[in-house]
This record gives sequence, structure tokens and C-alpha cells, in this order.
Amino acid sequence: MPFLDEHQRAEAVEIARDAWHRARGAVRQTPGLFVVSLIFGISFWVFVTDTENPTVVDFFPQPIAVEAVNVGDSLAVANPLPAINVRISAPTDRWDELTAANLRASVDLRGFDARSQDVPVFVEVQGIGGVRVVDSEPRFVTVNLEALVSRDVPVRARTVGSLPTGYELGAMAPTVTTVRVTGPESLVALVAEGAADVQVTGLTVGLEQAVLLKPLGAGGAEIRGVRLEPESVRVAVEINQSTLVRTLPLTVEIVGNPDPGFRVTSVLTSPAAIQVQGPIELLQQFDAIALPSVNVNGARTDIVRSVAIPLPQGLAYVDRERATITVSVAPLTGRVRLSLPIEPEGLAPNSSASISPGNVEVVVEGPMPVLNALATADVRAVINLLGRVGTLSGPVDVTAPEGVTVISVQPPSVAVTITP
Repeated sequence: MPFLDEHQRAEAVEIARDAWHRARGAVRQTPGLFVVSLIFGISFWVFVTDTENPTVVDFFPQPIAVEAVNVGDSLAVANPLPAINVRISAPTDRWDELTAANLRASVDLRGFDARSQDVPVFVEVQGIGGVRVVDSEPRFVTVNLEALVSRDVPVRARTVGSLPTGYELGAMAPTVTTVRVTGPESLVALVAEGAADVQVTGLTVGLEQAVLLKPLGAGGAEIRGVRLEPESVRVAVEINQSTLVRTLPLTVEIVGNPDPGFRVTSVLTSPAAIQVQGPIELLQQFDAIALPSVNVNGARTDIVRSVAIPLPQGLAYVDRERATITVSVAPLTGRVRLSLPIEPEGLAPNSSASISPGNVEVVVEGPMPVLNALATADVRAVINLLGRVGTLSGPVDVTAPEGVTVISVQPPSVAVTITP
């Protein structure tokens, strides 16, 4: 907005002064009209405001805790105070901003003596405007006031969790042996000890740690509504290594021999190793754990067995007690040299063939049981003469049974003379 010069400012002041005199004169001449206009304006403003941002009366969506205030120095509240439901009146936009922190519910116990009595609840709104408390349910709560007393109870250290395998708990010594419990007389009478729960999960060395105390009753339940002094203690925990965990491989001995022509190709154990625990001096005596032996006499196929893992005296399993042994048995392979006559195929009728040389040397490979049972007639050396005449040279084709592989053929081709 541009600045006004001195002349323009003077005109503006004069116009404002004139408007003020006119308005004052109108009010003096017609005061009733002014009052009516004022009431109408206020009513119109309230109507518009309530239309655009209506007031909502409802219960706050969560209960509000009740606290006791002005409790006498020699008294204490012996019962837990219930939470109350608070009915609120507030514009819609205030409901969106309202939180439980804005509402404080309390009972004023100033001047009350030690007995059970119904006390009115007072609810106030804090930190936000435009919010009004309409009602609360309940309006009264029962407060049981008792004499405030104190006494000493023993401190007991307890463990929570578990130590790693191979470790055991030694002595646990809290820095103090007793703790003072203070509160309502009936609740203090229920407290049997101050418990210090020490977390030992994963510990392998001793340490000293600060632990919060819990007031416990004779049955182990926590007693609420009292306080302990001090609230925490330091507890020294001793951890001893009782056993050592070691991973040892599994071994297995194979005895006997498979069927002739077969051999053991592999021996596997599942798992290949296990974890065992025991005294360190005993574990140092072993490098492996031997499984029961497996007899493969006459075997022609794989052998699979589930066996118990034998442990020496003084050792213990950590995770598993059985193992699976798999012995793989496969045929031996070998090679055989054969001298085979060459057979002509596809020769025209009334024709003859002269083959030079007439035999070939063939080397075949396969499982020994198959090779041992192989007959000469099972392997053929053939030359194809279909549609051929005169003197020529051709390759020799050797066929063998399934499982037998032809390694070499010498000579790979021969000379042939065909005579009509």
C-alpha cells in the first residue's frame, strides 16, 4: 500500500472525525435503535458462528484418570482410583484439538480423615479455550484413606531369562539387603520383599548392574500403591562356565565289499557334524564322533540308514541325537577290446562284396557287470553298400547294447569291391 502524503492524511483524519460525530449524534438521538441494532448484531454473529462451527456436546472418547490432591501428610490412598468419563461442550474445531492432556480430574482430600468415603470429582480444562465440562460419570469416587506407614523388607535378587548353553549362574549379591516400603497400612502389610529382577539372557561373564525394585507379596504378585526407598539397587552377578560346546565331525566305517563289478562311490552323513557339550578336559580328547559301521557285503544299490549318534560318557547332545548315513554304490566301469567281422548291408541281389580288411578292432566301455555278460554277437560292425557298385571305400558303423559305449574303431573305414 503506497504511503499517504500530508494532505491525504489530513483528509482521512477529517473524514474519520466526521463519521464519529455523526455516529455519536445518532446514538444520542435514538438510543433504543442503537440497543436493538447491537442485540441484533450479536445474535446474528452467534447464529453464523454456530452454523459454520457448531457446538458439540459429547463424552470425551477416552476415560480420564483421577488423581488425589491435598492428601494429609500422615495419610495415604489405599485403593486405586477409577477413571471417569467426561462430557464436554465445545465447538467442532476444538474437538479436533482436544487431547487427554487438556483434562485434569482430581479429588481434593484436604481435611479428610482415615476412612473410606465418597468424594466429588473435579474436572478442569487446561491449555485450550472454548471448552466446557458439562458433567462426569461418575461424579463421586470412593477413596479409602489409611494411615501412612513404613517398614523394612528384605531384598531378593531373581534371574530373568536364560544363560547360554555351557554357562551356569553363580552368586548374586545385591548391594543392600533391606529396603523401606512406604504406603497405606493395609498395602504395606502385604509386601513381603523387594524383588530385583536381573536379566541374564546371553551373559557369559559376571557383571554388576542397577536393577529397579518391585514390591512383591508372599505369593509373588506385585503390590501396587506403595513406594520403595531406594527405588533401585545394584546387583553383582557371577557367571561360571560349566561346560564347553564344541562342533565335532561325524565319521563312519565301511566294512565288507560290494557285489563283484560294483564299488562304493561315496559315504555321506547328515548332518556332517554335531554340537556336543561337556567338560573342556573331556572334549579335548576327541576330534570326531564315530557312527556305527555299515556293512556293504554284496551290495548292488545305495544303502541309507538312520542311526543314533553314540556319545562318550560325560558328553551331551546340544541339538540332535540321530544321523542319516548314505552309502552310494555304483557299478565299476571298464573297457573291452573286440575283433569283429564286417557285415555288408544293402548289397544288391546276386552280387558279392570283397571287404579288405574283413575285421575291425573295436574298444567298448561300460559297467563291468554288463561287459562281463557281453557276447560277441551283441556288438556288430556294419558297412552300408546300398546302391553302390564297383570298388569303393566306406566307413564302418559299430552298434552296441544300451549302457555300452563305443570308444574306438580301427580301421574306421575299409575298401570294398562289389562284383555283380
